[in-house]
Amino acid sequence: ITAEQEQRQVKRLGAVKADRDSDAVAAALARLRTEAADPEVNLMPVLIDTVRTYATVGEIMGALADEFGRYVETPVL
Repeated sequence: ITAEQEQRQVKRLGAVKADRDSDAVAAALARLRTEAADPEVNLMPVLIDTVRTYATVGEIMGALADEFGRYVETPVL
């Protein structure tokens, strides 16, 4: 990935974030966190709804990490 491609993608991401409804994104992420806490809930419908609000992959992964944590590999030599 060239620096020019990276800058173009950063601008596109900024435009998406500027044009979306931030309140809807926050509500969708909050719902995702709530539903992820229940092991009986199918997360696919809430994930689809969250994506439709233009939440980013990073935001979605952050919400899921709040509930499930992040895997950190322990190196073994």
